[in-house]
Amino acid sequence: MLVSIIIPVYNRENLIRETLNSVLTQTFENWECIIVDDGSTDETLKVINSFKRKDSRFRDFERPVDLNKGANACRNFGFKKSSGEYIIWFDSDDLLTPYHIEKKVEALEEERLDFVVARTQNFERNKLHEPYVYDKKDYGIKASDFILLKIHWYTYDVMLRREIARKISWNEKMKSWQDYNYFCKMLLVSENGKYLDEILTYRRLHSRSIQKQLTKNPQTFNQELLENRLLTYKDISADIDTYTQKELIFGMMNICLDLSKFRIRSNYFKDVGQIVKDKLGRTSNYNFNAALVMGFIFNKGHYFLNKAKRR
Repeated sequence: MLVSIIIPVYNRENLIRETLNSVLTQTFENWECIIVDDGSTDETLKVINSFKRKDSRFRDFERPVDLNKGANACRNFGFKKSSGEYIIWFDSDDLLTPYHIEKKVEALEEERLDFVVARTQNFERNKLHEPYVYDKKDYGIKASDFILLKIHWYTYDVMLRREIARKISWNEKMKSWQDYNYFCKMLLVSENGKYLDEILTYRRLHSRSIQKQLTKNPQTFNQELLENRLLTYKDISADIDTYTQKELIFGMMNICLDLSKFRIRSNYFKDVGQIVKDKLGRTSNYNFNAALVMGFIFNKGHYFLNKAKRR
């Protein structure tokens, strides 16, 4: 039973060593670690090569120049180079606990699941934060709950079967929250999964992490969030029910109003407006646009936004 750990990397000379050491300490030994470099300009490749010399289970590739730059293109390319029956998507600055693979494989095999979701604990400068406690529903894991943010997990929490991963891919246009998009699509393929109530990943918080960069600036945060939700809607709208569609649309409308209050005219407003027109009607689109104008000029607009939602 081979497990593929797929790691995109870019300029991580100071952190990748710890990540790869955590792979080496796994109690489950039948793994391959596929590392895809995204054009690093520091000493990252030297560190990776030192691990390759120690253990042939480490394999590295450079992202082909004809592919989009970014972690998602590296993940998709890494999957094509992998051979494992089970897939772990991992990041180049986080750590696997020694039983990470063993615990996940055991659960997948024993219960014939398509995926498992374990827990993550943040750490910063060798200090552990309080562990996450994920919301769980008595009826199990449902795609609609994840899409509407009633449940959530991170990229590295999941191990999934290759046959499921083969049916989906990472959206290479996205800059952030890629895992939300990916797991929405995964759950629309299969909901046959289970939570493992164990911390199997340590997630590093540091100044160069994407999350830290995004939260510094609320305008950038909302612009990236709108892009993510719009691209996700386009990816999955044909496969979800009307209620879930509408809730996604309402969420995008809310973000658009927030951006208008920052005096930002996003290129995505037109796309969202067209979706509002197609799914909610011309009157809703008129009120939606009125809300954006009110937001931009007067820092208001909720009255028209609620009318656009027919509330």
